[in-house]
Amino acid sequence: MHAKDISIEHSDAERGKVTGTPVGCACGDGVVDWVKVAAILRKYEFSGVLSVECGTPEQAERSLAHLNSIFGA
Repeated sequence: MHAKDISIEHSDAERGKVTGTPVGCACGDGVVDWVKVAAILRKYEFSGVLSVECGTPEQAERSLAHLNSIFGA
């Protein structure tokens, strides 16, 4: 599963447009409710992997830490 977050400011700027965005932020720093995502994935017994997309290695490290804290890895 693709795991990507987007900042609140960027989300507001993109709202209503029909395009995706190449700009992201660390998972947990943006608008995605990762606790809710985890609950949905658990409900349906998802056993795949999350592929994190963000802009920098530092954001990737923060994303990994945040997602591990929620998913219990």
